[in-house]
Amino acid sequence: MHKFFQKHADSTFIISSANQYDIEYRILSKAGDTISAYTYKSNTKLSPKLKEIPKVFRDAFLKNNGNLIYFVPVDINIFFQPKYLNLDSLGQFWAKSSGLKMWRVNDDKIDGEGCDVKQPKYAISDGGQIYLHLITKDNIKELFFYAPDYYNEKCPGRKGRKTILELNDLFNTYFKN
Repeated sequence: MHKFFQKHADSTFIISSANQYDIEYRILSKAGDTISAYTYKSNTKLSPKLKEIPKVFRDAFLKNNGNLIYFVPVDINIFFQPKYLNLDSLGQFWAKSSGLKMWRVNDDKIDGEGCDVKQPKYAISDGGQIYLHLITKDNIKELFFYAPDYYNEKCPGRKGRKTILELNDLFNTYFKN
């Protein structure tokens, strides 16, 4: 999917949060003067309404479909869907996201995970993570942040961590259902 965007778009943000239960990518892309948004996530809903389905059907559905996203390469496939936003929202979303200058941000691979060595009591090993892929025709850059919400609260001050949280908040705002 990343190479597809590199080939067919001018600039793209792909933000993903991963944990042991879920895979989701949220995408904001610009090709020429067209801005678009997409999601890549499982189409198997584990909603409370599943309890209304007989257990044997529910179990078969989840067994056959629930984990499928983990076994296919991330690409333009059944998990890739457009996110329909109005043109004004897309323009604002793009301007705000671009304004954060994510290409200049240091991530945890550069600054280190967690707090500095003076604050080891805050170390955790069960936090989530945020990946950001910045894609242009010439480059794909991956940024990685481990438990940025937690560490921003416990040991604030890192510009990169603060900026990824701002970008994630933007994506949460524009991708809300």
